[in-house]
Amino acid sequence: MVATSDETYTQTDHGLLVALGEFLQQHGLLKQMMTIPIHQKTRIHIPQAKVIEFMVGIFSGIEYLADLNDAPHPLAKDKPVARAWGLTKFAHYSGVSRTLDLCDDATVRAARHAIEAFSQPFIRTAVAECLHADLPLIYDVDLMGQAVSPTSTTYPNAGFGWMDNQIQLGYQLARVCLTARNGERIWLAGFHHPGDTVSVKCLEELVRAAESQTQVRPRRRTELVHERIATTEKLMERPRRLLTQQEKRRTQLQQTELRVHVQIAQAEQSLKKPVITARLERLQKHLKTWHARLPRLTQQQLTCERAIVHHQTYLDELTHQVSDLKTWLEQLEVDNRANPSPPTCEVRMDSGFSGGMPIAWLIEMGYQVNTKAPGDKTTQVLRKQVTAATTWTRVGANAEMTAACVYQLHNCPYALDAALERFQLGDTYEYATLLQYRDTQKPATLPDWFHAYNHRQIIEAGNKELKSGIFHVQHLMSRSSAGIQLQVLFAGLAANAIRWVIPWIRMCATQSSPKWEQTLDHPKHLVRVASNTTATVQHTSQGTALQFASTGALPGVILFLKGVPAFQLPLGLYTPVQNPN
Repeated sequence: MVATSDETYTQTDHGLLVALGEFLQQHGLLKQMMTIPIHQKTRIHIPQAKVIEFMVGIFSGIEYLADLNDAPHPLAKDKPVARAWGLTKFAHYSGVSRTLDLCDDATVRAARHAIEAFSQPFIRTAVAECLHADLPLIYDVDLMGQAVSPTSTTYPNAGFGWMDNQIQLGYQLARVCLTARNGERIWLAGFHHPGDTVSVKCLEELVRAAESQTQVRPRRRTELVHERIATTEKLMERPRRLLTQQEKRRTQLQQTELRVHVQIAQAEQSLKKPVITARLERLQKHLKTWHARLPRLTQQQLTCERAIVHHQTYLDELTHQVSDLKTWLEQLEVDNRANPSPPTCEVRMDSGFSGGMPIAWLIEMGYQVNTKAPGDKTTQVLRKQVTAATTWTRVGANAEMTAACVYQLHNCPYALDAALERFQLGDTYEYATLLQYRDTQKPATLPDWFHAYNHRQIIEAGNKELKSGIFHVQHLMSRSSAGIQLQVLFAGLAANAIRWVIPWIRMCATQSSPKWEQTLDHPKHLVRVASNTTATVQHTSQGTALQFASTGALPGVILFLKGVPAFQLPLGLYTPVQNPN
């Protein structure tokens, strides 16, 4: 580069972060982030700028907040990066920490809204590409543990739960992602919960968040809810009939008891008068019989009352179920009326999410379900049906599956397809059961089923990327609830943006190299290498250029960062659902 009078040159140790900052500025994200509410006075740096600095640190792959200042090439001292991210300069990490402590729920909501607005064009494009290719939208849901010190008392709402195959103190991070047509993972939402949170409690919030982000949803299966209502109303007939019988019997017992009391009173009155011996003996015999009958009548009435309470309680439960189902049906019908072009959608999840009721909820919401059986009971039941004549189909290098059968999971009113799978480990086998619900005409073959479920490794790989591969989300950089949630948001944003920026960077490149092309194909290299490689930043009246150092990891690469639009809006290939509210 040859300098002219209107050119300025600066050096940065974090080359790609300059490009990322320019990319986010073109999309307006950083401008939106400067408006989020934070109740802190401004001294040198406005609090929003320190939150953006925290975001930059996440994008650069810092492991601890102190790395902003204490890393070998401290980001906090890199003015070209600060400028690219819309700031004059960065603050000390201690100031960033104090700002995170003062953030609140309103801060998190505003940051989430800004990130969602930024992400929408990319998500809509990915959805449109899948629908245009007649592919289902596949959502993967999962929980990721974030452990803290077991003796810590300063992390808010931390709880003991199952993390990394042991009980630890910390949090559960519930996440949902979409698989794009090119096989890339797009994080749609993430929610922070105490460590003792159960998976099934997170399923509904994840699925609804996915629908909100993609702005599409499948057709709700209202016909199934109609059937459940009819079935439940049919069940009400027996307890209603038995209740009527017991109430009638109670009335009869009460009348009989009253009649016996009258007979006893009349007999006792007669005994006060002179009577012949034979009649006296008869009255005394009757009195003895009537007195003996009263306790039995009392006991019969108590038994009858218990039966009435039992039948009435069961009838009330069924009535409440019917009422809830009718309310649920109305919601689903409203969804369908506002959804003229429903796509096919699938939810993949591990066995932790696979209770009978959550699966039933997914089915009625219109989703195809691909999961594993919860616990070992289903597997044990299916193993008892295995004989020497059972046919096993090879589906993987060391995996086999049996033919699918119809299986009724506890608390799920809908029949599922179940298939036993086994993995050979030396001379022994490990068994598991795959479950699915599909309403498509063509059933999946066993190999297709096996590979389709195991493709959920995309979210497990994403968790690894967030946890230790690139962004170190397991190291909580704040001890405030809002700060922890912002870290979750920024990590998901970084994992998405580092992929979304690649097509734009390719257009910006005026010179390249084989090493650069290889780097673009690996998001981890973009963060660990390109974002931490020395480069020269040139500002001119025509725009900004970035030239990586000839002695660095990406010699000869030049990017012209301004004047190239960051994104082309997608064509209208599908109709988003309308909000019924």
